[in-house]
Amino acid sequence: MPRIQAIAEENAEGKVKAVYDELRSVFGKVPGVMKALSPWPDVLELYATRIGMIMLSETQLTRSVKEMIAALVSKINSCDYCLTYHKGFMVDAGLSSQDAEAVVADYQTAAIPDAEKKLLAYVEKVTRHANKTTDSDVEGLKECGWSEGQILEATLVVGLFSDINRWVDALGFRYEDDQPA
Repeated sequence: MPRIQAIAEENAEGKVKAVYDELRSVFGKVPGVMKALSPWPDVLELYATRIGMIMLSETQLTRSVKEMIAALVSKINSCDYCLTYHKGFMVDAGLSSQDAEAVVADYQTAAIPDAEKKLLAYVEKVTRHANKTTDSDVEGLKECGWSEGQILEATLVVGLFSDINRWVDALGFRYEDDQPA
């Protein structure tokens, strides 16, 4: 159970209500992790915009690749809440359930293109030791066909989920708390 009190959907007003309505239109519900930000409406709006722009907008990376990155970062950070959601979002983005599970279990042996494996290896390094990322890491990605824009996007997805994973776990969110009783 979350460690802080969020604004319930039926009590939402103003900016909180507007963001909740938008989230419901995108996800079919308001995820608990977003409700956690409701005591600070400006931050709720900021994260909803940030997630929408990085994860849901049509960008240079496909949604499935972004979801693989979110799931891998969440696995490395031991954030079961985000990992569970993003495994499901991988399937929503076009991966089979079996492929999504394989990516999470061991992306190096999953049935995904070698270029995606190389990108996920970069993602793992950035998640674990961003300060040890080198020019050759980025050059290796370029050699696999990744553009600088795609590398930037991948790095920003890592940063986004490294951030979200921390406060989700610190505030006590569990996937089960978001499920209907």
